[in-house]
Amino acid sequence: MDAEIYSPFTVTTTPYKTVNSQPIPLYVLLPKTLPSGPAPIIIHIHGGFLFAGNALYPDWSTSWSRRYNLEHNAIRISANYRLAPEATGLEILSDIRDLLTWVENDLAGCLKSIGSDTTPDLERVLVYGESAGGYLAIQAGLMRSDLVKAVVACYPMTYLDSPWYAEIGDKHPFGIPTINREETLDKYLATMDRGKIVTESDPYARMPLAVAALQNGLFPEILGKEDEIYPARVLEKMSGKEKVPFLFTMHGTEDSAVPAEETRRFAQAWEEKFGKGRVVAKFEKGEHGFDGEVEYEAPWLQEGLKAVTKAWIG
Repeated sequence: MDAEIYSPFTVTTTPYKTVNSQPIPLYVLLPKTLPSGPAPIIIHIHGGFLFAGNALYPDWSTSWSRRYNLEHNAIRISANYRLAPEATGLEILSDIRDLLTWVENDLAGCLKSIGSDTTPDLERVLVYGESAGGYLAIQAGLMRSDLVKAVVACYPMTYLDSPWYAEIGDKHPFGIPTINREETLDKYLATMDRGKIVTESDPYARMPLAVAALQNGLFPEILGKEDEIYPARVLEKMSGKEKVPFLFTMHGTEDSAVPAEETRRFAQAWEEKFGKGRVVAKFEKGEHGFDGEVEYEAPWLQEGLKAVTKAWIG
């Protein structure tokens, strides 16, 4: 943990579920300025292509998101989850569902146990994530629209069955060269302990696995082909009359890891299904993770966050 980045928060860790006798942790971050009484909640889900990363990896923590959190005196929950290829897509989604259930049923007791006189306001829940975390934030909003009021999905993975993820191709996220599949992914899969789960990693240690899977079009094979893994398919099955969270999504137009056009397409599908006013989509010049350098006062960001705040807090 980077003490400087997280110094405005008091951080507590606790498991929210156990799989194969291995606990999966989350981190409760309380602003040190947090008053007593009810407080809104931000659930943060990290990125990493679903293969890598951890909840508090400092290089992926944007200044704007921390400032927004502090501005609204929100309880932040940052969670790990099972990673591919050890975990399937359905297993990862089950972690997100259990995370939401923990927030709903156990967060209040956790706060009390650490001596906090703050209580969680379950009527004001926001889910925020970037990249793979953006995908999981969208999924969280769709699976628990009764709980989640708003979703912020930064450069999210959306169409994981598109050619970008499902076909062999010339793909070089961040300029990474072609990775030898046999020497990386196939070798790892052949020796992988199927009973062991992985819930966090140094992002760069496992990124070759993710890039090899991407370049060889193996995401559907690794994650599974069930419809619920793919949010666009979930949308297609909905009538449009369902209550869904407000969605704010952003994407860098020069993204080499996750196609910006797929986010544009998904936002359009969301609007067509649920109506104008249920989504704001912003596309700005920049690479994957472009918002790491964005000023909090940027007009386009403030426009999106204003709509998020209205849906989340009222």
